[in-house]
Amino acid sequence: MTAYEWITTLAVPVTGAVSWLAATRLRQNKTIREMQQTIYELVEENKRVYTELTDARQEIVNLSAQVARLTLENAELKRMIEGLS
Repeated sequence: MTAYEWITTLAVPVTGAVSWLAATRLRQNKTIREMQQTIYELVEENKRVYTELTDARQEIVNLSAQVARLTLENAELKRMIEGLS
């Protein structure tokens, strides 16, 4: 066999292996990009949910303050009514 025949015989499996490795790498990169995009989307959703939670907690605090104020007012009105009796 001549050198040219050896080179052409070896070139086919080598180029096949290189193509397979390149395709595998591209698939892995695509998967990584998709995973990163999913992470970005989850972070944005987490920010939104955290903002809603913070707003809800603030509303709860405000409502609790109103309930406390109304409870005091109610107790004062009860004392006034008892004073009228």
